[in-house]
Amino acid sequence: MSNKIRVAVIGTGQRGPSHARELLGCDEAELALVCDLDEERAKNAAENFNVKYELDHREVIARDDIDALAIATHTRHHAGVMRDAAAAGKPFLVEKPYCDSIESGVEICEMAEKNNVVAMVGYQSRFTAFAQEMKALAEQIDLIQTNVSLQRGFFNPQYFFPEHYSGILDALSHTMDLALWWTGSLPVEVMGHERCGLFKPDKDAVEFVNITTRCENGQIVCMTGSMAGIQMQNIYQMAGLRGNISATERNRIRYVTHRGFEEDKTPIDLKKGEWTGSGQPPTDMWTHFAQCVKEGRTDVSPGASLRDGLAQVAVSEGAYFSSREGKAITVEL
Repeated sequence: MSNKIRVAVIGTGQRGPSHARELLGCDEAELALVCDLDEERAKNAAENFNVKYELDHREVIARDDIDALAIATHTRHHAGVMRDAAAAGKPFLVEKPYCDSIESGVEICEMAEKNNVVAMVGYQSRFTAFAQEMKALAEQIDLIQTNVSLQRGFFNPQYFFPEHYSGILDALSHTMDLALWWTGSLPVEVMGHERCGLFKPDKDAVEFVNITTRCENGQIVCMTGSMAGIQMQNIYQMAGLRGNISATERNRIRYVTHRGFEEDKTPIDLKKGEWTGSGQPPTDMWTHFAQCVKEGRTDVSPGASLRDGLAQVAVSEGAYFSSREGKAITVEL
């Protein structure tokens, strides 16, 4: 393998070109090829990025001059490409949401693990200084409850379709992954309330959602989102037995730590703190993934593993069915 891993982008629609641009600025990886079933779209992308193109992802996987894949097709097509890549032992980074069902996600996880494939889900938010600081602080407060909110404006037409990962859930999947990562525990029960088809009745996409998730260690994760939150702040809160953490947006965190409470409610050894910072370039995710590929390291932490991606899908799918059945959904991962 050369100094840079050679990456082929599979899918040149919405997210594929973004990955291609990120690869152009990465010191550890390079864009070597693009692939799309639509020849016109593949050809245009190839011309834009000055690389060659293929029309069949299986041909790309079989090439010895391709070290890894960026899978950026529509979510419903992720499983087919991942399955072929895992069977061939080809490393891949897949866009979120990781898969369209728990069933297909479990299958891919097991295949990748059996073949020792380096695989990661594209949750780039994990590589921001904000997310990593929140993770470090969460480990200090004996975390019990996590509350996150993602309020967005109206979405583009391609996000309106009747699936559990549609509408606001596409963007909220990033926030869901962060909340589960900070919590550090797998979901076991999900209760969801969703409103669909209010903006576009004929599409039935998820436009408003509230989700409560109970994790295996008893922690509670509450997630809410909408595509009606114009000029609303996003909120991140964590409360524990030894402190709490809060942030609006992702450039300032306030936190307190303590050792419990006196009988008169006074916190014991109370300490206050504040963190301010900014985001990190999206190439950090690709740099990390490339290093994992070079080292053959299947533990991609702090990146999101396929199992991490599966946990997020389980919450999303569980909320969808919970909303329709009016009861909590048990999750078994």
